[in-house]
Amino acid sequence: MDQKITDARARPRRTAKGKDTGRHAGVPTDGGAFIDAKVIGARPLSRPDGRFRRVGAAVIALAAICAVWLGNRYLVSHAVEQFTVKATNLTVDLTGPATLDATRTSLVSSRLQGVIAMMRVDRNDRANQGDVIAEMVTDDLKSELGASLASVDAARRAVDVAIADREHAEAVLANAQANFDRKKVLVEKTIASQESYDTAVATLRQAEADLKRSQAAIEQAKAQEASATATAELQRVKLEEGTIRAPFDGVVISRDHYVGDTITPGSEIVQLVDTASIILSARFDESSISRLSPGQKAVIRFNGGGKGASIMATVLRIGRQVDTETREFSVDLRPDTLPPNWALGQRGMTTIEIDTRKGVLAVPAAAIERRQGKPGVWIVDGGRAYWIAVTLGDAGGPFVEVVKGLQPGDVILSEPRDVYFGMKIAEGGARR
Repeated sequence: MDQKITDARARPRRTAKGKDTGRHAGVPTDGGAFIDAKVIGARPLSRPDGRFRRVGAAVIALAAICAVWLGNRYLVSHAVEQFTVKATNLTVDLTGPATLDATRTSLVSSRLQGVIAMMRVDRNDRANQGDVIAEMVTDDLKSELGASLASVDAARRAVDVAIADREHAEAVLANAQANFDRKKVLVEKTIASQESYDTAVATLRQAEADLKRSQAAIEQAKAQEASATATAELQRVKLEEGTIRAPFDGVVISRDHYVGDTITPGSEIVQLVDTASIILSARFDESSISRLSPGQKAVIRFNGGGKGASIMATVLRIGRQVDTETREFSVDLRPDTLPPNWALGQRGMTTIEIDTRKGVLAVPAAAIERRQGKPGVWIVDGGRAYWIAVTLGDAGGPFVEVVKGLQPGDVILSEPRDVYFGMKIAEGGARR
């Protein structure tokens, strides 16, 4: 019996068609015999891998996401601010950078070398012409002036002495002349001797020489007086230069020295600017020079904003030189008023009104979007947005003229952001 069972296990089992199934085609029973798996309904030994099910689920999820994204992109309407193109009057203006400057400024300095003894002004102080800005230590100058005045007094006394000598010489000459005249008459009458006559002649000539010498002495004394007076005046001027005064009415915008500082001739003490001479120097491209003229109105907007950041101005003059590198020229503008806080060199933007165009198509400047350097707008057609190229003209404020590409009644996106080709636009969106 055991031998039969062993032979049955070792011997391949044949199916009804006479093919070997092998040892693993059946399932062993408790008695050790093999039974066909198909007969008892057992599950197959090999099963599909779970990775295929996960890939399929991922593909389905990705397809769902794409469907949602495409639906949101092209089927869902987006509310975007719109603008209806129509004919309007456009105030054409020209905008360029401007810098606050002044035509009358002074770097107030001393012509002397010395030490500052007192400062009478500080930054932002207003000074009138002749007001004291600073005073220097001038004790040595006062002493020199005193010595010079003493020399002037001595020179004047020397002139007085010379004049007195001349008067004495004149008196001596008059006496010698009278003596000579008498001797001459007496000699002619042979009453006086020739010797006495010769003596009278010598005395007369000596008196004449003394008079000339006294006159020369007077001229020399007067010259010395003039020299002493000039020296004294120079010392007086130097002493006055020790007191630095404002050359004109203005505002102190800078201060570089303080009490006790030693300064040299030409060293800047303060900078004074005449507020009446303040201008704004703007720069524009040379292509716009023919459109500007004195008297045009302008608005200046200083950087930083805030109260008083914008002021009105008038074109004062147009520069006659173009920068060879930037191809720009300068325009000086006279401000109607000054902001509460200002500083030379302050930057801003100037907008000059140069023309008024009537009945032109204008769109917001924010609606212009450039592609590869070409300007264009997003136009709404059939409820969807499409970018089209346009030709621009003059600009005025927040608007810009469209010369070609749009027609009256066209609807465009006034401030396109994240707009794409074919985006669905909600009807009845905000318009202006």
